Amino acid sequence: MMILKLSGSFLIIICCFAFGIKSSDRLKKYYESCKLIEEVLNRISIMIRYRSMNIYGIISELKKSESLSEMEFIKNLPDDCSERFSDLWKRAVNSDMNIGDEEKNLLISFGEKFGSSDIQGEISGIEMLSENIIIIKNKRFQEYEKKGRLFRSVGLLAGIMTGILIL
Repeated sequence: MMILKLSGSFLIIICCFAFGIKSSDRLKKYYESCKLIEEVLNRISIMIRYRSMNIYGIISELKKSESLSEMEFIKNLPDDCSERFSDLWKRAVNSDMNIGDEEKNLLISFGEKFGSSDIQGEISGIEMLSENIIIIKNKRFQEYEKKGRLFRSVGLLAGIMTGILIL
């Protein structure tokens, strides 16, 4: 009977600690997605400024990039114009669970305007979005630094406390 209680307590400690780690990792993924979004915007800006590429040419290049193709919303972007681009963009952004809500809202508003302006208008819109993403990225890093450690510690302590109560 005592071995069963000990193994149950140990299992609860491990589960609570794993939950804390998972919560901490979610914050880290949000921060890392901000870095990738920043890189996406920089590449889009370069493709528009120096190569005068259209939307679908840009998407094709983003999908070919090894470092960016890991983003779920890049994978889900369309290759052709079967619907309105802004609707396809919005669906792709919303499907990515590693992007926070603030970032999603910014990307969706960008997708609604993307491809509807001249080169200078597109570039200035991207620069404004990049500034907002940098602000959010810094906020996400601070959240990860503060709350990530807290989630891991609280998960472990909650597991230990529950394990002790079982014994």
